[in-house]
Amino acid sequence: MIIRKSEVTTMPQQDIEPSRYEFVESLMLERKGLLDSFSVEGRASDGTTGDKNGIILVQDNQIFITPPLPGGAPARISAVHPVVLKINWKTVTEPTEVTRADYITWEICEKPQYEITVSPDKLKVHFTLYRAEKYAWNLVNCPAAFEAVVRAQPNPAMLLSTLTIEQIIASLDNRFILRNLNIPALYAELTNPTYLPVCIAEGRAPLPGKEARLEFLLPEHTLEGNRMLQGQGARGQKPAEPLEYLRFPGAPFAFAGEVFARKLPPEEGIPGLDTDGRVLPPPPPQDIYFAAGNHAKLLPCGNIVARHTGRPRICGGSGSVRICDFPPVSLLAREMTDPAGDVMFAGDIIVPGDLEGPVRIEALGNVYVYGDIRQSTIIATGSIYVSGQVTGSGLYAGHAGVMQHRLHSLACLLRTETDGLLEAARQLAKNVESRQQSVNYGLVVMLLLEDKYSHLGSLIRDLQAALSRMNGAFGSGTDQLWQMLEVFAHPGQFTGYITDSVLSRFSRLLLKLGEEIELLQEEHAVINLARSQDSRLESGGKLLVRDSC
Repeated sequence: MIIRKSEVTTMPQQDIEPSRYEFVESLMLERKGLLDSFSVEGRASDGTTGDKNGIILVQDNQIFITPPLPGGAPARISAVHPVVLKINWKTVTEPTEVTRADYITWEICEKPQYEITVSPDKLKVHFTLYRAEKYAWNLVNCPAAFEAVVRAQPNPAMLLSTLTIEQIIASLDNRFILRNLNIPALYAELTNPTYLPVCIAEGRAPLPGKEARLEFLLPEHTLEGNRMLQGQGARGQKPAEPLEYLRFPGAPFAFAGEVFARKLPPEEGIPGLDTDGRVLPPPPPQDIYFAAGNHAKLLPCGNIVARHTGRPRICGGSGSVRICDFPPVSLLAREMTDPAGDVMFAGDIIVPGDLEGPVRIEALGNVYVYGDIRQSTIIATGSIYVSGQVTGSGLYAGHAGVMQHRLHSLACLLRTETDGLLEAARQLAKNVESRQQSVNYGLVVMLLLEDKYSHLGSLIRDLQAALSRMNGAFGSGTDQLWQMLEVFAHPGQFTGYITDSVLSRFSRLLLKLGEEIELLQEEHAVINLARSQDSRLESGGKLLVRDSC
């Protein structure tokens, strides 16, 4: 903002005595007797040569310049913010020599009194006040010197104007903002300034729609369950068919031909308006792709019908794909657990009685326990239903079950280490080739597995053991992964087979295994039990405790 421009007076150099500073000072005293109030700026003369240099003096908003004597140097001038100094219409940014032929002007460039900004999403307009009063500016007096720095300061005795609401409104040319202007907020800021951004106008944000989703339908027989929890003799009851164990109260269960779920289509949102009055479209709602297995069918109306009696499960996590199938079921007897107390099954697991630990159950589906659980760990990518009490145990369902499943955790850890092995093998092979030597890639990998990556052997053996314990059909590439595990468990026997592409393929198979476990995370996962004591319960969905303490 240009405030004032001064005149620059050039003082001619005539028959001046050697002591030129005394001449200039006496001249100024004769003009108005002002030198007694000068502030000291610039640099003093530096000897006999300095006595011949040009001189600059700033007084009463004017800049006086005397040219140098023969053998002297022209005076040097510069300025500091907010003074903008121009010599021959060019802005000066560093000390510059001035002569009699130069045309010098100065002006004030100060910050505006206020600023109006629009938020990045264009939904809010903010007013920021910097100062309400506008004062005149004066140059700071500077004594005669070879080098002068021009400074300025506001004059509190010369108030030019005070900012008003009318001035601010007049500066707005946006009709939408004017129609929605919050005048009370603007007035409050001018009356009691906070000097912080104040919202003075708002647009209207678009309202998002609803994404497509699947909804379970729970008929009366699902809500009642198999009635095994009713009466004192509940634990002595045994269903006529194993599938009846799946009818735990509240757990999804469908008979053949029954509609058990519905696909709800996406719903469009409501548009909004930005601060310019332009329409803001709502984000498009996400649709989902539904893939039904052999035992389910999606009807054109959105209903999903069961072609098989059993427990329907819907997987897919938070992505745009949902998969529906009916998992296999395993009825677990005590003698079916291995000596280590481990049970792994690619489907639902049913425990018909109490579970006395230590036992570890990992299911790619639901787990149903008709009794109490003591000193055991249950991991399920679906839900966990317990008719009795859980004591000193750990239960992990849904997302927590995926993260705790040994196949997932071992596959992810082994893949990370394999990627490190791959990078190390490439670097080592590159170093050998740089010395003009032939490289046996398989031998390089074997040496790394015996030294820096010797810990991979135990990880490989753990994953092999977990895969061997898994009962039920699971995954399309587990056979190939098993072969790869054998190769890297005995690298010395396969040095001619192991290449960079083989190692990369091993990493991809491990990634695929982890992703397949993640895809089996079920929607609406729940932990449902009677009571709990000294136990850790982690559910990817709801946690229901039926009996109050």
